[in-house]
Amino acid sequence: MSNPRMAAHLDWALVGAFTPEQFSGDERNEYEDEARKIEREFDSHD
Repeated sequence: MSNPRMAAHLDWALVGAFTPEQFSGDERNEYEDEARKIEREFDSHD
């Protein structure tokens, strides 16, 4: 798992929010993609 993807998981687990502004370019895209995946999984468990 790449650093941006891991950061998205850690941000969600520890903070409960995503902060994509810590990355730029392709890394930001990876972070945002992972954040969307996490949110979809979370929403599907309601």
